[in-house]
Amino acid sequence: MNISRHLRDFFVPDARNNYTPHAVSHRNLSFYAGLMFSVKLLTIFSLDLLPQNQAFSSALTQENVLQLTNYSRQAFGLSDLKANSELSKAALAKAQDMFKNQYFAHNSPLGLTPWDFIKAEGYNYIIAGENLAVNFYTSESLESAWMNSPEHKANILNKDFQDIGIGIFSGTLKGLKATVVVQMFGSVMDQPITMQNSFTTKQVILTPEQKVFIPTPQKISLATPFLESPDYSLTNKKVFSLKGFAPGADTVYVLINHEAVASIPVVQGKFSIDLNLSEGSSIVNVVSFKNGIESSPISKTLTIQLDTSAPNVSEANILPSSQGEYIVEVQTQGDAAKVLANLGDKNIFLQPTQDPNVWQGKFVGSLEELQGKLSVSAYDLAGNAKISAVANLAVDAVDTYGFMAEKDYKVSLVGQIFSLNAVNQFYIYFVLFLLAALGVSIGVKRHVQNLGLIAHTSAMVVVALIFWVT
Repeated sequence: MNISRHLRDFFVPDARNNYTPHAVSHRNLSFYAGLMFSVKLLTIFSLDLLPQNQAFSSALTQENVLQLTNYSRQAFGLSDLKANSELSKAALAKAQDMFKNQYFAHNSPLGLTPWDFIKAEGYNYIIAGENLAVNFYTSESLESAWMNSPEHKANILNKDFQDIGIGIFSGTLKGLKATVVVQMFGSVMDQPITMQNSFTTKQVILTPEQKVFIPTPQKISLATPFLESPDYSLTNKKVFSLKGFAPGADTVYVLINHEAVASIPVVQGKFSIDLNLSEGSSIVNVVSFKNGIESSPISKTLTIQLDTSAPNVSEANILPSSQGEYIVEVQTQGDAAKVLANLGDKNIFLQPTQDPNVWQGKFVGSLEELQGKLSVSAYDLAGNAKISAVANLAVDAVDTYGFMAEKDYKVSLVGQIFSLNAVNQFYIYFVLFLLAALGVSIGVKRHVQNLGLIAHTSAMVVVALIFWVT
């Protein structure tokens, strides 16, 4: 009985509630407004400001990062890395340089490589490696992300690395506050390097059982090997032909990402090898030897970027802009460098907008002339391409045509992770609740109405709808 009475007082105007249902009272409507604003603000702050990884609480320090790195190595039966002051100085210098010159990459806009920073601190390495990360706030989340990335994991679990340096620096990067972490790995010249089989050469086929060691040179007297390839190559071919000259040498050792992978003979001062590349960036160097005693300095660095993934079209729309003109707007995912739109027998190249992932172009003609299937082709610099069929344009069709890839974002509210779409649905349910409450209030006691409450409730419905669409 009490529940029934409370429900009636909540929704139905009556003398007991002064003909003002509690559901749409001024007090409760003010509470609803505060609730909606709070949800909206929490959603915005969750999307834009909260770090992505907050599962654990240990501080992001050099000591914690080193400890977790060595825990990962121990799990795979590898020896611990030792903190090296020279590598630590190099890592910190690299982190500071990224903020100074506003970039986040292994190579700086001025052409400095990670190895330049290492050499500047006097670390005389035979192999070295670098891991980068930005905007992680705990050591555990950082280590987890690195161990879930094949390239970063390979550095952490490289059995030939013996030393490590860690640099952590915070500042403003491209207009946003950021924290950058740099890990630099290395082994000095007098430490033997185990060769790993990764490639088939034109002269030698390495089997998994073969292990080759780079000898410790007695003197560095040979000329630096010359590589014919440009310093940077972008390709979608998985096999890369490396050629060069090594005057006075009889053997060349190839290093990929600063790990020795093959030894090949030098014939009349020349050498060549076909490298089977992995997706992503490969850093290639060579060093030459004569009789296993004399060596050369390490060659220049080649960066070979293998990209076999074509850019995708995530959204495309065509809509009339004026008489006889139709605007095509396309949103891409990936590194699109050229976007071509085709409609019937017409082709146009779209132009990038201020947003590098949004492209626009214009078809000129009547709707009858432009009938047909709209397709969009996205190309990247590596030569990959993908064609996406977007819509069929017909005379009896509506004015706007769209294809939308499914997109959803996650937000963190009251310690839980929710879909952004689910959060937005809250406003729809809230609108339905207010309309139902208002409908009952008006329908049951039509002769007793509070125009102020009706206006207040209607305003709340409008606000909820605005929050839903934004």
